Amino acid sequence: MRNLDQIIKREVLKALLRAKTDEKISLSMLSREIGIPRDVVEETLSSLKNLVDLEDGKVRIGEDDRIRIAVLCLSLGADVSYVARYLDWREFERFTASILEAYGYTVYRGFRFKSMGRRWEIDVVALKRPTVLCLNCKHHLRQNWSILRKAALEELSRAEAFKQALNRLKLDPKPSKGWWILPVLVTLFKPRSRIYEGIPIVQITELRNFLEELALYKSFFKTLNL
Repeated sequence: MRNLDQIIKREVLKALLRAKTDEKISLSMLSREIGIPRDVVEETLSSLKNLVDLEDGKVRIGEDDRIRIAVLCLSLGADVSYVARYLDWREFERFTASILEAYGYTVYRGFRFKSMGRRWEIDVVALKRPTVLCLNCKHHLRQNWSILRKAALEELSRAEAFKQALNRLKLDPKPSKGWWILPVLVTLFKPRSRIYEGIPIVQITELRNFLEELALYKSFFKTLNL
């Protein structure tokens, strides 16, 4: 059972998710919207200074902060479908790409190609010698293991199609012999298992750790060698 402070924090964060990026919201308006006293709202937001900008009785959240707020909402018991409703898939994809770029990867978003007689699209392709990550960003998936398993296997199919078409694709750097491809499923919520049939399932907040430890755990994953 969650305590009152956690419930208040969750409701404040849920209200912030409904706001537009960089929109300034007065604490008085926020207080009226969620039915919580203004001083309690201000105290709650003061404890979240790493997520929000609070100044002159107004609060603002940045683009990337919305993802962190969404994850914290879920940890406090918010419904996944509610959180996903107010989180644009482009935000989730863009945030994923920004993490990869920070770790030195060359990133292609919404990468489309033809292979094996049909069209394919990979949300994020990330290249860093000798690694190719094919990431599918699933911010709206419920924490349903059968759905996650299906999504993981679909991502493997995309990676295999990508490998088949690689010689025809315009990429820089260009993967070649000695490189390896890894399909990855990125989720908003914490998955029941972090791997299925060799496909890593990574919560967005754990993506940095995943990248840092990738070389250590490569042998556990389903990689496609070039």
